[in-house]
Amino acid sequence: MVRPDRPVRAARAGRVALFAASGFVAAGAIAWWLLPPGGEPRHHAAAVVASATVAASAGQAGEAAPLAATLPASLAGSSAPRLPLDAGGRLARTRAVRDFLDYCLSAQHDLTPAGLDALVRREIAAQLEGSPAQQDALDAWQRYRAYFDGLARLPGGGSVLGDKLDPAAMQLALEQRATLASRTLGEWAEPFFGEEQRRQRLDLERIRIARDPALSDEQKAARLAALDAQLTPAERAQQAAIRAQQDAVSKIAAMQQAGATPEQMRAQLAQALGPEAAARAAKLQQDDDAWQGRYQAYAAERDRILAQGLSPDDRDARIAQLRQQTFTEPGEAIRAASLDRGALGAGG
Repeated sequence: MVRPDRPVRAARAGRVALFAASGFVAAGAIAWWLLPPGGEPRHHAAAVVASATVAASAGQAGEAAPLAATLPASLAGSSAPRLPLDAGGRLARTRAVRDFLDYCLSAQHDLTPAGLDALVRREIAAQLEGSPAQQDALDAWQRYRAYFDGLARLPGGGSVLGDKLDPAAMQLALEQRATLASRTLGEWAEPFFGEEQRRQRLDLERIRIARDPALSDEQKAARLAALDAQLTPAERAQQAAIRAQQDAVSKIAAMQQAGATPEQMRAQLAQALGPEAAARAAKLQQDDDAWQGRYQAYAAERDRILAQGLSPDDRDARIAQLRQQTFTEPGEAIRAASLDRGALGAGG
């Protein structure tokens, strides 16, 4: 299906978008090349800051749709971005449509797959019901889901495996994703991923330059400056914003490791992203800490079941029953099962 996110402390599923493909980290950022679409960022701070930023930007006055009657917990208090229309009343093929879908996808681990589909359809209907653009948006949603389904079937999930900045592997990953986007998204491929893919190619060239032993430091600096000159003013501003937000993520992660209080981390976020994003990040942090506590208790009981030497069928049935009893909210049991597969696979 679609991509989850993960913290440092546990292999968590999070809010996407990511997202891969959404939020404060534009997919041109090299860090996301290292992640499978079904895998998860290594930094919990990144997931929290990204989720807070997506929701805060989606909820800005004049840029968001009216608040839906019921929203999952991860979207509570926010509104979906506006879906753009062209002069003929059809859905405009712009990046804003992907931003809308990524907003909805940030709730994927609060919902079952059917529940997520219902959420997207409801949010589309809230803005476009009865118009030709409604079917356009539903078609874009189905194509976007097909893209993520295709990513999951690529070798390594279409990602660069491990933490090595290998230009050849990154080139292959980019080509695979571009081909898949063209096949599944059709005319949506360019507005959804065109600029992103161009930035990724520039990022890849930066890595090649930085790793070229035949170049002096002065030559590397000159070639990097030439690449930067290819950016538009808007792209330069976006690069600066990405660097600032990545710096905020690094600071938050360092503060977490140093044992900073929630108030201290919230103050840092408020300085970097604004008070609304900081408040939301604090709430997400609290919610995730509570969930992680429940998962750790569940995992301890699960491991006791595993140690009992039961038959595979009995063992799996016992664990499934424990999972359903522990995780009662929509999507929680699916998230726990996903983490189980990662933990048990790594251990086995």
